[in-house]
Amino acid sequence: MKKISAHVENLKMLKEAINSSCNSIRFGAEFCMWKMPTLDLLRETYAVVEKAKKDFKYVTPRLSDGALSKVREHLDFLESRGENEVVINDLGMLNVLLAYKNLKPRLGRQLIFIPARCPWPELPGWDAGYFEKRWVKKLFYQTSLNFEESIRFYKNYHAYGTDLDFIPECFPHYEFLVKHGLSLSVHLFLAPTAITRRCHVARFLGEEIPENCSKPCDEKAFLIKHDVIGVEMTLGGNVVYKNLQPSKREIEKLKIADELIITMSPATEIKNKEKFDEIINNLGLTYS
Repeated sequence: MKKISAHVENLKMLKEAINSSCNSIRFGAEFCMWKMPTLDLLRETYAVVEKAKKDFKYVTPRLSDGALSKVREHLDFLESRGENEVVINDLGMLNVLLAYKNLKPRLGRQLIFIPARCPWPELPGWDAGYFEKRWVKKLFYQTSLNFEESIRFYKNYHAYGTDLDFIPECFPHYEFLVKHGLSLSVHLFLAPTAITRRCHVARFLGEEIPENCSKPCDEKAFLIKHDVIGVEMTLGGNVVYKNLQPSKREIEKLKIADELIITMSPATEIKNKEKFDEIINNLGLTYS
C-alpha cells in the first residue's frame, strides 16, 4: 500500500490531477525557478487540494538569491496552514526551513546524485572485463546518499525523506537509505540527466526574457534521438530526461518506497486524469 502522487506545475494540470485516482498532489516547479507559482496561485491550489481531501506537498526548484524573498512568502503561507511538507532542490533551503517549525523538508532529486541517470552504461560496444563491469555497475547504481556522512548531514537539517528515480538496478542500494531512516519517494517516469539554468526550449523558441517566458514547456516537449548510438531522450524545458518505462513486475520489487510519483506534463505525455488512471490500473498500483 503506497501513496500515489500526481505532480503538477500549473492550474490546468491540477484540475486534471484533482479528479484522478491519486491520493496526493505535489505542486510546484521541480527544475525551473521561472515557473514558480505566484502566492495567489499557491493559495488557490492549496484550497483546491484541501477541499478534495488529498495530501499536499510543495515542490521548489534550485533558486537564485533574488528568488528567496518570493519563496519565503510561500513558506510563510504554508507555515500558517499547519504541518506541511516541502520538497527542496536547493541546498540553501535547508537553512531557510530551520525557521519554520511546521514545515518538513524532503530532499528533491537535484540534491541527489545518481550516475545511472546517464545512459552511458547502456550503450553498446563497451569492451571491459567482468570485474571492471561489476565495479562500474556498483558505482553507477549507487546514489550520493549511499554514504552515512551525507545522510547524517541532511538529517541534521531535519530532512526526513528523499526523492529518487525509478531505476531498478538502483533498488538494492535504495534499501541502505531506508535502513538509515529516510522515507523514499520514487518518480516513475523520466530521470533528469542534464539540467541548465538557461533553458534550451526557451532559447530554441526565441523566449529571450525569463521573467516573461510564455512557458512553452507547458504545452510541448521534444524527442532527442541519436541514431548512431541508439539513444532516445526527452527535452522538456531546461531539463534533458532519460526515458523510463516501469513495468508492473518492477514496481512489485519496489516495496520499500512510501510514495510513487507520476508527473503530469507534455514530457511524460500524461495530460489528463484518464491517462493517469489508466497508468495506475495497468501497473497494478494500490494506495493507502
